[in-house]
Amino acid sequence: MELTTWKNAPDGRILKSDTGIAKNYLREEEIKRLERTISGFFDYIENIIENRTTFTMVEFAASVDKFLSFNEYRILDDKGSVSHKQAMAKASSEYDCFSKTQKIESDFDRTMKQLRGKENRKENK
Repeated sequence: MELTTWKNAPDGRILKSDTGIAKNYLREEEIKRLERTISGFFDYIENIIENRTTFTMVEFAASVDKFLSFNEYRILDDKGSVSHKQAMAKASSEYDCFSKTQKIESDFDRTMKQLRGKENRKENK
């Protein structure tokens, strides 16, 4: 699945609900960049709001584009070619294929491994 984070990471089972969150596929440096960008955007918008008495949604949308452009992000001209519904269906389909091959260590397997480890330590004494 190429997920980098999920609810039960690092050893727990990947759940279908983990696959619909785009940032779970980002590498650490990409997440840090995303966090810096969001933090910078909030500071930018807060300054604009403090400097004005009114701020319309049209002005807000223009400010988003200005911020992204200033930070050298590409501004999308349209909604893109993949809908949210299509993206979620693709993630679900990929998860269904992945889930069949996902290696899982059950509580029983973990307990048995611990017991075997204890037995081996006793035999070596």
